Order: sequence, then C-alpha cells, then structure tokens
Amino acid sequence: MTSSSTCTMALACLLAAGLVAGASAQAAPPGQRTQQMREAREQLHQRFVAADKDGNGQLTRAEAQAGMPRVYSAFDQIDTQRKGFVTEAEITAAIAARLASRKGTPQ
Repeated sequence: MTSSSTCTMALACLLAAGLVAGASAQAAPPGQRTQQMREAREQLHQRFVAADKDGNGQLTRAEAQAGMPRVYSAFDQIDTQRKGFVTEAEITAAIAARLASRKGTPQ
C-alpha cells in the first residue's frame, strides 16, 4: 500500500463516524436527522476537548496521536496549511468535505 493510499484510508477511517451519522441521519425524519447530527457534533467536540490536553483549542500531532488516533492518521490531510496543529473546525470541515464528496455534491 502506498503512502498516499495509507493516508486516504486513514482519512476514510477518521470520517467513518461522520459517514455513519450522515447515513443514519439521511434515513431518519428531518427532526431526528437534526438531533443525530447534533449528537455526532457533540461527540466530536467531547473527544476533541479530552484530547486537547493544554486546552488551547488546537491538537498537536502528539495530542492527536494520544487522544484521537484517527485524526492522527489523517493529520497531514487535515492540516493543509502545515501549521503543526489542527482545530476542531478543521476536523469538522474535513468530515463535511468527505461527506459532500460521497454524495457527489459540490462544496
């Protein structure tokens, strides 16, 4: 497996939770979809806060490795500006982009 395909697989694993939430939300009535998406976002937020050991709103590669291994596996694809850290918003954007590409909708 090439480095590129490994990164792609890692991002796919990272986004699996978002895809599952999105798929189950699509099958649910609109009100329930909204609730499921809220719950998925809240779960991501809780995991992010727990992994962000210094509480600065940024996950370093080490924090991601220790607390959010799927984020760690896809770190370079999420940290597109090569800052050395990722934010919750960047992780959410990566999930949204992946969901949109799966649906075939433009971003």
